[in-house]
Amino acid sequence: MGTNKKDIDLLKYRGNKSSVYTGRPQGNLARTELKLNKLDSEEVIINFIIPEGTSTITPSFFLGLLYDSIKKLGFEKYKNKYLFDIKETNPEIIKILESDIADAERNAINTIKGKRGIDRIVS
Repeated sequence: MGTNKKDIDLLKYRGNKSSVYTGRPQGNLARTELKLNKLDSEEVIINFIIPEGTSTITPSFFLGLLYDSIKKLGFEKYKNKYLFDIKETNPEIIKILESDIADAERNAINTIKGKRGIDRIVS
């Protein structure tokens, strides 16, 4: 990847007076507004800023935002291109948000591989 880096503050997509990022439609809307389809093809590293006061990122929002990028780029290229800068200072909340992101990434990989439901657990 190029050394070009773009910061994207996700506050706008969190919802009015909410601490939660939720909903696949909201994630899709953010993806469209941020032109991630175009950015996937550019030599730029995207640094998503997760603002203080965020308590949860649901898999549905995350998948709306980034599933297409993971599918298009492959997981390794996605991980090198899309970074998350969590601005929260509470270590417990940081752990929750990191876990939310990891769970959503696993969900994306399992969906791409066609593993859903019980298949994810037993194979």
